[in-house]
Amino acid sequence: MNISTGLKLILALGLVLTGCTALTERQPPDILTEQTPQSEGLNDDNAIGELMRYHGFLLEKKVFQLAWEYNYAKNHFKDSTDAGERLKYILLISMPNTAHTDIQAALALLSDWPQEISLSPSLASFRELLIALLTEQQTARASMRNLLYKLKNTEEQAQTLQKRIDAIKSMERNPIRRITP
Repeated sequence: MNISTGLKLILALGLVLTGCTALTERQPPDILTEQTPQSEGLNDDNAIGELMRYHGFLLEKKVFQLAWEYNYAKNHFKDSTDAGERLKYILLISMPNTAHTDIQAALALLSDWPQEISLSPSLASFRELLIALLTEQQTARASMRNLLYKLKNTEEQAQTLQKRIDAIKSMERNPIRRITP
């Protein structure tokens, strides 16, 4: 390769790179204002994304860490006027199988949403989804408790019947007991 060809190649690469940077610097400013409504949608999606990250964060915590998080959220998020913080508290108290699970309180907070706290359309839909899921969960828990109660009664009846069957078998084996009043 000769020197003049190498210089031409370097010069061509320099011009291409300069042209690329000039193109990125000359974007019209109108594009930024047209994207403003989309950025609001991104903020809305970011709010739901933040709630999902918080839920994932809670799922990874140990019992004592959840207790600390619950105390913090109860003091800072429960009566907050920020929709995101309030929804974080609701997610925390609606987690199943924890010491601080309170589905009724979560449903009450969701159902009695303060009018001064406005929600974006996607957060309002998320709130409605939470209400539906927690209502279903509450119904399922009530059904489970009812079925456990029925199972316990059935087991007690089965034990009583088994004792009677054992008593009858015992009487059949011992004819002397049958004769004695």
